[in-house]
Amino acid sequence: MIKLLIVGASVLQIPAIENAKKKGLFVGVIDINPDAPGVKLADQFYKVSTNDIEGVLVAARDFKPNGIMTLATDMPMRSVAAVASELGLKGISTEVALKATDKVEMINCFKTNHVPHPWFKVIKSQSEFNEFCNHILPPYIIKPNDSSGSRGVVLINNLAEAQNGFIYSKSASKSGIVLVEEFMQGPEVSVEIITVNGISTVLAITDKLTTGAPYFVEMGHSQPSMLSEEIQSNIRRVAINAVKAIGINNSPSHVEIIVTKNGPKLVELGARMGGDCITTHLVPLSTGVDMVNASIDLSLGIEPCIEKQFSKGSAIRYITSKEGIFQNTIGLDYVSKMEGVKHLEIVKEKGDSVSSIKGSGDRVGYVICQADTSLKAIDICNQAIKQINLEVL
Repeated sequence: MIKLLIVGASVLQIPAIENAKKKGLFVGVIDINPDAPGVKLADQFYKVSTNDIEGVLVAARDFKPNGIMTLATDMPMRSVAAVASELGLKGISTEVALKATDKVEMINCFKTNHVPHPWFKVIKSQSEFNEFCNHILPPYIIKPNDSSGSRGVVLINNLAEAQNGFIYSKSASKSGIVLVEEFMQGPEVSVEIITVNGISTVLAITDKLTTGAPYFVEMGHSQPSMLSEEIQSNIRRVAINAVKAIGINNSPSHVEIIVTKNGPKLVELGARMGGDCITTHLVPLSTGVDMVNASIDLSLGIEPCIEKQFSKGSAIRYITSKEGIFQNTIGLDYVSKMEGVKHLEIVKEKGDSVSSIKGSGDRVGYVICQADTSLKAIDICNQAIKQINLEVL
């Protein structure tokens, strides 16, 4: 019996759990929440926080997996790496996990290895930030050292915004440390990579749509990229060099890049599959590569199938609403039957609060589409969203 341990049982992990079950694997999941949706799909459950490294190690010693993984979440990667290192499984080392989840370690790694990156300053206290403000004028970005999903990321346009921005960002940092970075301007992309025995393959470059300043929440993604081939070639080079700099040898990676007037520069990198349905839905719809299955195989020490099967366009667009209390959605049946619509999801339930968009958790839902080109897929998404009526009081 081949056993796979998945760290996390949230909705983000369901594609891995379902695919592993289809492959005939015995699946264990770890999550602090016994009501997490992935728990009932698994064969065995351990009630442990995904960030509790020692607790995850205890569970893994009991489960004795042939492979361990997590999808689309950063901090559990430290637990995954600890188990892989102790049990001799395929995956990243604990050192690499730290570099890939601590933004200060990460950007210092880029600096040491000459990977293009924004200028930055590490701020550990109010007094340090005050001193910084005496020497450097906005605009710049402030981000927490250890958060994800755009939480705590804010653009500072002038000194009047600086103190509130610092407090906002610091409040989202578990360590209390923030990074102040260059405000990079230009098209933003992510690069979806799988590295096998030190050899990295770019599966897709994803164009991103964000809310822009001040919070930069991602509101859409599409593949393949519509940037020029010359720019895409530079993006691939920078992304692969970033993966090498962090030290990733056997893992998927999600590399975020902004194409500035001086060329591509790193935003950050995750030593795991990208979230927001990019790797679970868009990559297979645009390339035919099942990145979830490939990642499962890689974790088990099996050579993954990552050869491109076709070239189509895929896109996701997120649904937003006015602020209030969510009541109902009208038009889902019609939209789900539209040609090109592959997946439709409303994540809010009746009675949920709907807020203005400051983080990914404020989005109401999404629609995923496939077409001959990325531009056509985006158009189908936009047309579909126009047919959805959200009742919010």
